Amino acid sequence: MNILSKYKSLPTQVKATIWFVACQAIQSGCRFLAMPFLVRLLTTEQYGIYSVFLSWLQIITLFATLNLHCGVYNNAMYKFPDRRSSYTSASQSLSVVCTFLCFGIYLIFQNAWDMLFGIKPLYVVLIFVQLLFTESFMLWSGRQRYEYRYINLLIYTALLAVLYMIFPVATAAIFPQEQRLTAVIVSGVIVHAGIGLGFMIYNYIKGKTFYNREYWGYSLKFNIPLIPHYLSGIVLGQADRIMIKKYIGTAEAGIYSFTYNISLVINIITGSINNAIVPYTYEKLKNRDYKNLKKISIFLLLMIGGMCLSFSAIAPELLKIFATEEYYDAVYLVPVICLSSYFTFLYSLFGNIEFFFEANKFITMASITGAVVNVILNYVLMPIFGYYAAGYTTLFCYIVFSLGHYIFMRIVCKKKIDGDKVYNGTAILLISIAFVLLAFGMMLIYDYPLIRYTLILIAIVVCFMRRERIIGYFKMIKEK
Repeated sequence: MNILSKYKSLPTQVKATIWFVACQAIQSGCRFLAMPFLVRLLTTEQYGIYSVFLSWLQIITLFATLNLHCGVYNNAMYKFPDRRSSYTSASQSLSVVCTFLCFGIYLIFQNAWDMLFGIKPLYVVLIFVQLLFTESFMLWSGRQRYEYRYINLLIYTALLAVLYMIFPVATAAIFPQEQRLTAVIVSGVIVHAGIGLGFMIYNYIKGKTFYNREYWGYSLKFNIPLIPHYLSGIVLGQADRIMIKKYIGTAEAGIYSFTYNISLVINIITGSINNAIVPYTYEKLKNRDYKNLKKISIFLLLMIGGMCLSFSAIAPELLKIFATEEYYDAVYLVPVICLSSYFTFLYSLFGNIEFFFEANKFITMASITGAVVNVILNYVLMPIFGYYAAGYTTLFCYIVFSLGHYIFMRIVCKKKIDGDKVYNGTAILLISIAFVLLAFGMMLIYDYPLIRYTLILIAIVVCFMRRERIIGYFKMIKEK
């Protein structure tokens, strides 16, 4: 049976999962491909402001749209199976109302907000323009995922990703240096707002509902309590850049942001692996088959840890390919950021157990704690150690995240499954310590490329010698 025949024989849900992962890969991949062009077209100061703009965009999105396309939307698709179109159109109206309310609050206290944001008022206005329309596309996408309509989602996701990669870069290239940042931001907003407007009209035509008291009440009741959890995740991922710009400098914010974006490839892979492992984990928990779960978790951690070490080993060459000389000093942050990706995956393993047993309060507690600790450490350490401190504080917080989720997971397991050990905690601890030591050791040999590439070659040979066992683990995951 050839590959095409095997694909056609797959269930719709499996095909959809494959293409949903592809959508995520396309989006992140296009951002990654645009990065080397932007860092060459923009100065480090401009790239820093651009990264801060994107950070504030994510934060304001939470309050202006309430993330209505997240958690609550899937629940609503189940709760209102015969009224999905009307719910979607009413939800986008709620998002529009919230966006206008947030914009009104900004205008009333504009001076105070501008001091906090640290970017031009024009850029803040452009954030609200983009948010006015983008939630419509996100709601439409949410329904496509829920109903496994992967073809339409793939087409429009690819279109948006490609336009968002090409249009800002091309626009910046034709403008003089002092206008390029504004050109990049405006062109990006035009792409998102233009596509979002089309889906806004489509959703209203299909749903024919602007306001529905039941829908709005359900959405507000469900999502408002989740704002601290969503905000904590955003703060942990975005606060670094904002604080670096405020306390150190705009150029340093740009350098840090570029280095952080190198981990996009790792995040794509770890996110896809976690999406694939969740159903497998749930099945093993249901059947109390913890032996195979322990084996798979160790294998995945070794694989992801090895991938992070590989990226760390070639960090000097990566920066030379994707950036200009101004960014080379950040090479020693790459292992730290790669380790953050490792611990992000690690705590997601523990979080999957908490989600299975619906222990959401523990997830929120861990998220808030990590975000608060991150902000405090940045405030204390950045003035002393510069923007390098941001990478280390983020890594520390992800380690705290992992430890916190492990403790909460053990509490949940004690209550739900009589304290059975789902994972091998001792092995996970030793593997994590080993990867931390190896990643930091990699920094010591950055000036010795022969040693670095010899180690990579040895790792490849070892993997080749153990290929049958490695392939066996992948087959085990695929079968489930």
